[in-house]
Amino acid sequence: MAFAPRIAHLDSSRVWRGGQQQLLLLAGELRARGYEQCLVIRPGAVADRLRAAGLSVLAPGPAAWRQLRRCHLAHAHDGRAHTWMLAATCLARTRAGDSGVRRVLSRRVAFPIRGPASRWKYRRLDLAIAVSACVAAQVAAAGLDRAHIAVVPDAVDLAALPDAAAARRRLRVLAGIAETAPCLVCVGAFSPEKGVADLIAALPLLPPACQLLLPGAGRLEAGLRRQAERLGMAARVHFTAALAATMPEWVAAGDVFVMPSREEGLGSAALLAMALERPVVAATAGGVPELIEAGVTGLLTPPGDAAALAAACHRLLDDAALAARLAAAARRRVEQRHSLAAIADATLAAYRSAAPSL
Repeated sequence: MAFAPRIAHLDSSRVWRGGQQQLLLLAGELRARGYEQCLVIRPGAVADRLRAAGLSVLAPGPAAWRQLRRCHLAHAHDGRAHTWMLAATCLARTRAGDSGVRRVLSRRVAFPIRGPASRWKYRRLDLAIAVSACVAAQVAAAGLDRAHIAVVPDAVDLAALPDAAAARRRLRVLAGIAETAPCLVCVGAFSPEKGVADLIAALPLLPPACQLLLPGAGRLEAGLRRQAERLGMAARVHFTAALAATMPEWVAAGDVFVMPSREEGLGSAALLAMALERPVVAATAGGVPELIEAGVTGLLTPPGDAAALAAACHRLLDDAALAARLAAAARRRVEQRHSLAAIADATLAAYRSAAPSL
């Protein structure tokens, strides 16, 4: 392209989760299309992983802010990065008037935006990219004009998925689970909104041979372990974060993927399970019903309802034809709506609504 737009991405996370994976996928696809980018990331594991992917990474500070102010568009990927972006572009916008750096924020979380300071920050955006219509409504409620809000869901790199059958065999050996044992997997972080305790509570209602893989981590881990012991499920609940495997491999290791979240912007882990053709059971939290069509691409249950979770999982474990039909339809949905190319196209269209020169 004759004109080379410059885009700055900002992310403050120290932990690799769904948002950081989406940043990696987006930045990689935009680089392939010829866009010049820099990433402002705190030193640590996230910065190292992005740099290892060949992306230009700067630590927050004067050099990064000077680089950012030379960009056409700044895209913050979390709340703290939103604050960085506003601070770094304030002087440039004051000097340049309406022609300064365009400010974009991705919002992936499903909780309401509260407090006058937060609402003030949202009203200073040129564009908010919401991961679902549910999240978009929360941004609009904070005071940003709907004309400046776009809905762009998550992407999956279909070419980078592991061999599901091989991953299933290897990880079952690592976790000490029989090849034939019915197995659920949940890769959510151990935080209250992810509802992992609801899934552990559902396990006693399932057949005694049924196992549960939990490769996540978080501050609730000790309590979840105590819960499993109290319910007599310690031998059936496998905390596997210490084992060497990727999240896609863990998803492939189960027979049913479960997302029991009580709060979810969209559900990138469920999207990964759909791509890997693992049947999904999910709670109807936040934007999840926009991703999972009940009875077509997965099964849905009320948030916090352990009995309903157990019943839905039991149904899929007992009915192989239903599980296969839902998994195949889910894979087709991912191919149609969540490819890297489709999500990059949608993101660029959103960018251009705020910065037509892109």
